[in-house]
Amino acid sequence: MENTVAKPSTFSVGLKWGLISTLIHIVVFLALALLGENPFNEIVGYISMLVVTPLIYVLAHKAFKDAGDGFMTYGQGVLIAFFIALAGTILGFVFTYIYLNFVDTNLMDRHLQELTEKLSEKNTPENQIEMTIQVTRDYFWLFYVGGGIFVGVLIGLIVTIFTQKKNPEPTF
Repeated sequence: MENTVAKPSTFSVGLKWGLISTLIHIVVFLALALLGENPFNEIVGYISMLVVTPLIYVLAHKAFKDAGDGFMTYGQGVLIAFFIALAGTILGFVFTYIYLNFVDTNLMDRHLQELTEKLSEKNTPENQIEMTIQVTRDYFWLFYVGGGIFVGVLIGLIVTIFTQKKNPEPTF
């Protein structure tokens, strides 16, 4: 009789690591907001996108392989990344929406003012500044959700290239 290892599901691993990712992002968001800094700062976004998210994916992929048979296909890795991005974006959306609408209702206005000042420093024409602010205000949540999932999956596509481990024996 063959000894088989029960593999965890891509959904369960993605959900778990999506929760972990969300908690990390909430802690950073709150720390910045409480220190009077802009949690929507570009530098924070770049650090999250280039360091935190790939690290979360690597750890999630490792957990998937360790809890199963030691292997993970490219498709499984991308699916785990998708579930992390989906869970993290939805949970982050709920947190951010509550924070912006009930805790610090002026944070978005401060962010838009900061954006206006940066654009003015770059000698951006006034009509472009107004249009940028209006688009940001009107489509913030769409960019938040759509962009979060899109960028998360894109990073997952790249990370999985390096973390996949194909089973050399065909499974039937």
